[in-house]
Amino acid sequence: MTRPHSALISPRVRSQTIIAAILAFLSISSTTYANDENDSVIHHLFVPSATNSSVDHIELIAEGDQLHLKESAQLPLPFAPKSLAWNDRRSQMIATTGGDDSSMAATIQWDTTLGLQLIQTKRLDQPSGYTSFDRTGRFFLTANYRTGIIASYRLGTDGQLETLASIVHTPTREAHCVHTTPDNRFTYVPCVKTNNALYQYSFDADTGRLTPIQPINANPPALFGPRHCVYHPTLPIAYFSNEQQLGVSVYEYDQAGKLHDRQHATTRPRRSPYVKGERGLHASDLTLTRDAKFLFVAVRDFVSDEDSIYTFAVQPDGRLRLASSELVGDIPWKLNLTPDDRWLLVSETGDQQLAAYRIGRDGQLTPAATLEWQHAPRDMIVPTLPSVSGHQASQ
Repeated sequence: MTRPHSALISPRVRSQTIIAAILAFLSISSTTYANDENDSVIHHLFVPSATNSSVDHIELIAEGDQLHLKESAQLPLPFAPKSLAWNDRRSQMIATTGGDDSSMAATIQWDTTLGLQLIQTKRLDQPSGYTSFDRTGRFFLTANYRTGIIASYRLGTDGQLETLASIVHTPTREAHCVHTTPDNRFTYVPCVKTNNALYQYSFDADTGRLTPIQPINANPPALFGPRHCVYHPTLPIAYFSNEQQLGVSVYEYDQAGKLHDRQHATTRPRRSPYVKGERGLHASDLTLTRDAKFLFVAVRDFVSDEDSIYTFAVQPDGRLRLASSELVGDIPWKLNLTPDDRWLLVSETGDQQLAAYRIGRDGQLTPAATLEWQHAPRDMIVPTLPSVSGHQASQ
């Protein structure tokens, strides 16, 4: 199922595997993947609705091993949002429109009592697309697919967007993702399809400046098409979903921020190379449980009914072992986990629905609930917030 790279894991990674193993062992006793029968916990999901020009709030109500999806509220916006990014440091989010020339952005405050509140709208200096915050919550990052423009913006003390801090152009287009590493020192920009690149940048947490690392391209294998990225919480490991190769690549990053490929794990054999204008199977998003026990990656099927979520078990050294797969609804685009790692949320854009899957102790997925919506969002967030019991919420 997997094709390991011939290089060995470096001493730096090996020295951290003991810590990872201890954390994995502790997670067995401290983390469960099915609610206690008497538990009733509410999580929150936010989704941009371009159709309704709003950000929608959906409650995820967990009662034992059952999950209920409930539409809660909408925040109208003066534009049609397509992307959302959550700022953990402020309980705020920024919604953006995307576009080729520039983007509109809305800064939104979340309060458990007052709900969603619009605090700023602003036109960005550069076109956006995929968005995120740096680890300090002081900079907002954007990556534009069509132009290859990567930008960072400084935030004010109130979380509102202020000035453009840095801008770089990737050497090729189809830049798909931007996230800073857990230590906030680096970011990697994958490019898909025939551009097939993995660009490396250092990030200055004081100024927001992005600087290319030499060599700038980590040169993924031909026809892989790296798309989205997540990071291991305790090891210097980055995981990239591969849109064309239908799997996940495991990279170690060194002290200088350079990527070194360690494994290319496949979900299923690639049927054919990518050909523009022809559609078939394409991997999309991936997500990692907070205890780094399981990694999930989605594969979309544009011509048949083999849309799936694949579960990988994460090994102590960060490598992956394919554990299981689950057929899901049409065109799974975006994945999220609830903060307790008990439920996987999937935006199934072809079916225009939100789907929830219960995560078993072995990573196996079981369909739990669905919610139809009148749009097909390609983004959504489930932030880490204080849990609210169902009893408290009803008071």
